[in-house]
Amino acid sequence: MTTKLEARGELLTALRLSRGFTQVELAAEVGISQAALSKVESGEARLEVQAWRKVAEALMVPLSAFRDVRSTTAPARIFHRKQRTTPKSAVNKVAAELSLVRLRVRDLMGDRTTTLRRHDLEGGFNTPQEIARDVRDELGLGREPLGDLVAILEDAGVLVLRWSLDTIQVDAIASWQDDSVPVILVGEHVPADRQRFTMAHELGHAVMHEGAAEKEQEAEADAFAAEFLAPASEIEKEWPRGADLDALLLLKRRWGISLAALIRRGKDVGRLTDQEYRQWNIHLSTTGMHRREPDPTERENPTALTTAIRKFLDEGASIEDLASSAHMYPREFQLTFLEETPS
Repeated sequence: MTTKLEARGELLTALRLSRGFTQVELAAEVGISQAALSKVESGEARLEVQAWRKVAEALMVPLSAFRDVRSTTAPARIFHRKQRTTPKSAVNKVAAELSLVRLRVRDLMGDRTTTLRRHDLEGGFNTPQEIARDVRDELGLGREPLGDLVAILEDAGVLVLRWSLDTIQVDAIASWQDDSVPVILVGEHVPADRQRFTMAHELGHAVMHEGAAEKEQEAEADAFAAEFLAPASEIEKEWPRGADLDALLLLKRRWGISLAALIRRGKDVGRLTDQEYRQWNIHLSTTGMHRREPDPTERENPTALTTAIRKFLDEGASIEDLASSAHMYPREFQLTFLEETPS
């Protein structure tokens, strides 16, 4: 069981990383040694109240955050493959932000549950495609085109938030700690046409994998996402004879996936030859459609958390009270959880 000192130290570490401080930099700001700060973060030492005030000021959180914290902010177990050009500090920062989201939502909303369950890929007894079909069945989705995928995930208990992720050069990042619900942060920079596949990819990681993704696991998550969004049996049946662009755009609208993903799906189910697949990709590239597709998909936005917070407000809670429960100042609380992100 996490002690008060350990919980406080974990919160301090997550806040420091999320604000971009090294231990040396924060220790200098507070006026203590790096060794002393390290012991506080590991739950092995205490700080005087005046030192905590300086820490809180440097990290831009109320002092009560360290007094009231009771839940663990252990480092997030995240599913993504680090790009070679992505600085480790940027990955650590986003992982810390994800841990803080998990803590803040739990302390604000209480324990949450999910109807999702984990699936075992070990030994090759299950394929990603089989697991995708199982997850569809578990969520009662059948084999038809999916509606609002964000709403489907939120109904299953997944916490979805739009987030700034361009610093780590990924479209989304997910975590599913044993003591919590899955959390998916979707990059604000992600075009609507790519967003659904991105979320389905992260869902695949969450239900199939245990830690940071390797190349093989990225391919497995892609295979899961393709089958989850557009089951092979249905795409094979519905693939238009002598498919032209107009026919494929109709299919794109029906299944809610990008034209590029649909063309790949055509190859996967044997409706496009390798040569036809290459020709389509050349066409997308030379016409600029690989960057900006015709008939763009409408963006789907998370609403569950914002709706719950607004319900608290309608029932008489104040922004200040809710921000305090989330260990934040009111303005940051509003910016993080209440302000709409432009589509």
